[in-house]
Amino acid sequence: MKKVIVISGASSGIGLATANYFLEKGYTVYGIAMDAPEKVDVKFNYYQGNICDSETMQKIAKEIFTKEGQIDVLYNNAGFGISGAIEFTEKEKVEKIFAVNIIAHIDMCKIYIPYLRESKGKIIFTSSVAAPAAIPFQACYSATKAAIESFALALSKEVRSQGIRVACVRPGDINTGFTAAREKNEQTNEAYGDIVKKKTDNMEKAEINGMKPIAVAKQVYKVARRKNPPLISSVGFGYKCISSLLKILPVRWSNYLVYKLY
Repeated sequence: MKKVIVISGASSGIGLATANYFLEKGYTVYGIAMDAPEKVDVKFNYYQGNICDSETMQKIAKEIFTKEGQIDVLYNNAGFGISGAIEFTEKEKVEKIFAVNIIAHIDMCKIYIPYLRESKGKIIFTSSVAAPAAIPFQACYSATKAAIESFALALSKEVRSQGIRVACVRPGDINTGFTAAREKNEQTNEAYGDIVKKKTDNMEKAEINGMKPIAVAKQVYKVARRKNPPLISSVGFGYKCISSLLKILPVRWSNYLVYKLY
């Protein structure tokens, strides 16, 4: 019997790679993204929609369940980044990133839990190494990823008795269109000097030289296939080591280490 996965942010990067990988593995795949279908070369089922639009997301979920009779995995992957000094970051941009990266995913969980309860399915989130290793001049992005991990841990306790499992996949630097799509604010003053640009450039170079999104897709697949997946799993040996190191180092040391890396 085929399993059904719903993936948000499926038009590019990690979401697209994951959708195609699950399709190869025999899953029935439904992708949701902002881009119009004619702009996306996909072989899976595709819905255009904004995950912040709760009414539309409810309609899509109901339509998928009516057609398939089951939903086995919800992969909350959609998201975006902003960079720049907090001092110069507009309130509207802060509200937008929290709306997309956290609030919309919470709403997606509320919508899909009744369907996943029937299949004893899984909810998987795209987190980031930026959750435990908060990155300078990406404070809001780091905060959203830390929040999504905290939310996932709490949610896992709420739905465990119903047979639903919750997990976060934690990538590090990934070479995707996410870098180019990031909303950059290079505004500065004499107090910061050129540090904003230097730190942001270092971060983007690391992403451009990062892993391919297929690495994340394979980890998501492993998590989806396991009966009791790890609550948080990092992608790539190096990032697993970093995540482990951050657990044992004093916060002051780990924070300084991240500052020097970026």
